[in-house]
Amino acid sequence: MGIKTMKNVSQRLTLVLSLIFILGMVHYGLAQDSTIVPHNDPDWAEFPFTPGDGVFISTFPDTASFLNGVFAIDDRGYTELPIVGKIHVAEMTISDLRAFLKKNFESYLKFPNFYVKPVVRVSLLGGFVRPGLYYVDINSSLWDVVHLAGGTLTEDGIKDLKWQHGDKEFSKHIVALYEKGISLKRMGFKSGDIFWTPSPTRPTFWDHVRDVLPVLSFATTIWAIYNTYQRDLIILRTR
Repeated sequence: MGIKTMKNVSQRLTLVLSLIFILGMVHYGLAQDSTIVPHNDPDWAEFPFTPGDGVFISTFPDTASFLNGVFAIDDRGYTELPIVGKIHVAEMTISDLRAFLKKNFESYLKFPNFYVKPVVRVSLLGGFVRPGLYYVDINSSLWDVVHLAGGTLTEDGIKDLKWQHGDKEFSKHIVALYEKGISLKRMGFKSGDIFWTPSPTRPTFWDHVRDVLPVLSFATTIWAIYNTYQRDLIILRTR
């Protein structure tokens, strides 16, 4: 192989390596810009009931049971249940809580089936059909959360959606997270985070005038036709 050929091969190899390096840096930059922050808290997996969150309890098929619903967890990790009062759920696993419910409430229920799971707090503010504060499963997707609030009031509501995460605000990639059904847990969602989208602008006085004007114009036209008819009728009678 000649020296010239070796130089060409070396140059091509250098070019290929450079392209691989550039593509790798671009991919790294996109990954760094992503809003997905995996939830890797081993304590959460073992003791999922966090102070400030809630406990969802279901006794299906007895849907009318007094135990069905969400019970808030206070800042010390206690939740208050009917009959038994406060219990410290922050140091319980899901199995521990189910065993506790079975022991203390089995005699009160026709079907002593207990399903429990932790739920986190999310605030949906602004231009949602039903804005407010909700308890949701951490494994729910952003689509599920928006659906819970009845969707957005405007077509661009999802496009303009913002995520207040602690002292940071994210607006990029929100649509992608929504479309792909990424779970709140994978997003790095923390209880108390806020999703906000702009509300439609309130109508001004002139907006109301613009809405009413066609009705007034129609009514005026009918009135003018009626008066013209009455006038012509009177003229015909006097002849």
